[in-house]
Amino acid sequence: MSNPKVCIVRNLNDLNEKHAGIDDCNWNEKDLSHYNLKDKIEDYIDFIEVLSIQDLFNLISCIIQPSDQYIINIDDFYYTSDYVYQAIFKMPSDNNSYNTQLDESNKLGTQLLNEKFIVNGNMIIIKRSIINNKYEYVDMKMDDITDILRAQFLHKAIILKTDNNIVESTYIFNALEINFDQSHLDNSRFFESRFLDYRLFFHIDRNANKDESNLNKFASMIYGKNIYGNVLISLCDNSDDSPKSLDITKDIILKIYYLSIKQRYKNEEIDRKKYARDLKIDNKTYDETQKSDKFEHNNFPEIILCPNFYYVIENEYKNLNIDELNSVNNIKFNEILNNIE
Repeated sequence: MSNPKVCIVRNLNDLNEKHAGIDDCNWNEKDLSHYNLKDKIEDYIDFIEVLSIQDLFNLISCIIQPSDQYIINIDDFYYTSDYVYQAIFKMPSDNNSYNTQLDESNKLGTQLLNEKFIVNGNMIIIKRSIINNKYEYVDMKMDDITDILRAQFLHKAIILKTDNNIVESTYIFNALEINFDQSHLDNSRFFESRFLDYRLFFHIDRNANKDESNLNKFASMIYGKNIYGNVLISLCDNSDDSPKSLDITKDIILKIYYLSIKQRYKNEEIDRKKYARDLKIDNKTYDETQKSDKFEHNNFPEIILCPNFYYVIENEYKNLNIDELNSVNNIKFNEILNNIE
């Protein structure tokens, strides 16, 4: 891509009106549709083509307007297996004025960051490809913004059934908003399991029948011990202070399942170091980059969230022999679990 588009999340629209953020009363799946979100935010969103890295620096200076009282912050705030989204914004250098910051903040920008930071003024969002460690800029589009905003409120979880069917579902505040055919909500409990340092929550029915016909082999293989009945699985990151709910889908849980078979059968842990970033930056002058038809990002901003959770799973799965693992699971399921216990 020669000249990628970046997104500007404006604090004020053309009528000098501030966006109030997505109101609590709209936290339901219908009102969080892409169409409705676009209608609520499009007056505050612009997309601008950047011609060079110097052009981006000029845009930061013009749009964000850093000063002695404000510091520039850059954060990898959203990611998939293929892309990382980076936000550039300013924050007061004095952290004691929290309430003032909150009153004057860019509420839409702050919500896009899942309220991890308070955004002052305008914010710039960059989309970067992490495929093959190239970190190239990719065009930002409105669907990217609605995807990110929607993901702050609406989360995907999956139900693993004893017949090996997988059902996707959504929740807003708590995964137990989803009914997975447990005998009663009061009978639900959860087990926590770490996978690549992220947390899988196995919500189970403690009154489920403990006979062989009700054994959930799918969930048992991932967790490492026998689990019975239908199981609801949700996912969150590794933050202890304010864990963030993340999406887990049928596709992701299938990949985790096969990776779990390999780990338990061959006693092999996933080596994340082999996905470490290559931070070698080309030593090019501004004049040299202008001669190229390709946008030269020179690794700015530096990407922190790579390899991320989804990226590692995606790339580990590519190297699996699925036929072999299916054969192993069919023959040695009990042996594998007995060795763990």
